[in-house]
Amino acid sequence: MNYLFIVIPILSGIFLGIITGLIPGIHINLVASIIVAYSQYILKLLDSTTIILTITSMAITHTVLDIIPSTVLGIPNAENLTMLLPAHKLTIEGKAKLAIIYGLLGSALGIITTTALIPLIIKLIPYTYERIKDYIGYILIAVSIYIILNCKNKVLSAIFFITTGIIGILSFNIKNIDQPLLPLLSGTFGLSSLILSIKNKICIPEQKEVSLEISKREAIKHSISTTIASLLTNFLPGLTSSYTSIISNKISKLKDQNHHIIISNACNSSSTIISFIAFYTLQKTRSGAVAAIQYLINSINLSTLILIISISLITLAISVTIAVKISNKIIKIINKINYKIINICIILLIIIIVLIITKISGMIILITTTALGILAEIYNIEKISLTGCLVFPVILYYLI
Repeated sequence: MNYLFIVIPILSGIFLGIITGLIPGIHINLVASIIVAYSQYILKLLDSTTIILTITSMAITHTVLDIIPSTVLGIPNAENLTMLLPAHKLTIEGKAKLAIIYGLLGSALGIITTTALIPLIIKLIPYTYERIKDYIGYILIAVSIYIILNCKNKVLSAIFFITTGIIGILSFNIKNIDQPLLPLLSGTFGLSSLILSIKNKICIPEQKEVSLEISKREAIKHSISTTIASLLTNFLPGLTSSYTSIISNKISKLKDQNHHIIISNACNSSSTIISFIAFYTLQKTRSGAVAAIQYLINSINLSTLILIISISLITLAISVTIAVKISNKIIKIINKINYKIINICIILLIIIIVLIITKISGMIILITTTALGILAEIYNIEKISLTGCLVFPVILYYLI
């Protein structure tokens, strides 16, 4: 067997995953869409299997490394620690390394636990989907209502959910935009936080050496609850890992909010594996990476699935090692980082990418969603209320 057939796609995917994982605005879906757009040329140089393995490796690396920018970038006003995300809070407390370790642990647990349960998941997915497929729209409505009712400001959360939902519907119906999700998500969840963080004079303290603050029992419980939650949400298009995290939190009865970092990252990685399994069992896609794979080959057989999962596990081991080394270097200089300059550079990068990919129409969407994201942060509205831009169009699709 020619080992270069395996090594080259893994290394190529890891390289791309490092770029998408560390640089906000360059999302894995964007890279996957570019691969699809130029697939006729790429396929002249590489066979489809090589491209599929590269995409797989990129997807896993992205989910692993994503914890690093999530920890050290976009930190809002730190005067009120209760308003910070767990990873940002730990960074302000000088425990950025602990936040990253939690994230990497979650990514590993999500992939490993889901992989161990694959024989069961392969049977559960088609069985469950057949029984809920006619009710997906109603289930999404019920889940959305449940989320809004659990928000602190229910009225404003409902208004933001519906407003972003309307913007999402309009965005998906603009014919000259190939990637409507790019301006939608970049503005709502990226640009808004970065803009607000510019005016905040963030002072990052010297980071401490920390040890893992979780028992093996808790880790196992979180990983199992995450896999269960990922199974539930991966049947429902439009639901992000934020919904998965909420369900997993309820199952785990989370007490330590810092452990939310573990669950959040475990949900991301578990969902990635389950999306491959769903493609195998249902021939349906739940992510940009899997959609790119479906474009290259209409379906996958069991041997291809096994190869994809094997590549995922190999990539996991390598990417976690890389993430540890990169994060250690970042942590050493974290208190010297000029956040204002970095945030401005990332903002400009996002604007340039959106302008190139989606033109003026995309820029209008970006400005609108950024404004909504800023308003949501000003009024302390949970960002999950802004996922209406994804859920609302899907609800209408299934009900109309």
